Amino acid sequence: MIYKTINQCIIWIFKNWIEIIGVILSIIMLPLEIARKWTFWIISICSSLFYIYINFNEKLYAMTGFCFYNIIISFYGLYCWKSIETKNNQNISFRFVTKSSLLKLISIGLIIWLIIFSIIKFTYTITSVILLMLDTFITSLSIIAAWMSTKKIVESWILWLISDVCAVTVYINKKMYPSIFLYAIYSIFCVFGYIIWRKDAIKNL
Repeated sequence: MIYKTINQCIIWIFKNWIEIIGVILSIIMLPLEIARKWTFWIISICSSLFYIYINFNEKLYAMTGFCFYNIIISFYGLYCWKSIETKNNQNISFRFVTKSSLLKLISIGLIIWLIIFSIIKFTYTITSVILLMLDTFITSLSIIAAWMSTKKIVESWILWLISDVCAVTVYINKKMYPSIFLYAIYSIFCVFGYIIWRKDAIKNL
């Protein structure tokens, strides 16, 4: 009985090794981001490469597209966090979103969602409209959140939290257990990320 269970576990690991590595990289990335370390952008690029395959294989086309976007924005984030300096010769400060920027981001997010939803709906055969809406909603939120993260905007964590909770629902539907675990962890750590970044932002007021 024990031998059979071990054998089944080994088979499952070999079958899902790409997703497992993607999850491990993503878990490594999260505490680095919360700790405000620029190296998390490098891990973000690596984990996105794995999740391109993972999401596409599960027909999560919008989230696959986000992974491509995330690779590009991660290079930009690496540039912003590591290379750009302000007039005071300091790295970009952590800060809160302004009301004017918030309205622009909401508008841009809605436009992005409508575009992605329309493209995928008329390009691919999707059996579940609800799953498509979640897929595109998560992607739209993540695109905005990733950009906000490059600018060290505290509220990016709120968008990540909403996105991650929705992602858990999607991955439960797909029975992708390593990713369910990952995004459940993400959802919890988003709270800590928000608190820590918020403290830094308050110091910069």
